[in-house]
Amino acid sequence: MFLNQKMSNKFLKYSLVIVASGAIAIVALYGVGLGNACSIKQIDITGDLKRYDQTKDPELCSQINDKISQFDNDCKGNIETLDCG
Repeated sequence: MFLNQKMSNKFLKYSLVIVASGAIAIVALYGVGLGNACSIKQIDITGDLKRYDQTKDPELCSQINDKISQFDNDCKGNIETLDCG
C-alpha cells in the first residue's frame, strides 16, 4: 500500500518537472524569435486569406493587406495585396 503511494508521488513530481520544463522551453524559444519566423507569418496570412474568401469582409481585407505589406518588407516576400474595393 505504501509502495503504491510513493510511486504516485514520484510520478506526480516527474510529470510536474516535465510540464514545467516544456513551458520554460516554449517561452524561451518564443523570446528568441521563433514566434516571428517568416514561415509562421505566411501560414497566418494564408489562414486569413481563407477566412476572407468565406466572409468578404472589407475590414478583414484591410488587415490582411497590412499583414502582407509587413511580411513582404520583413521577410522579402512576394505576396500580392488584395483588391478591397
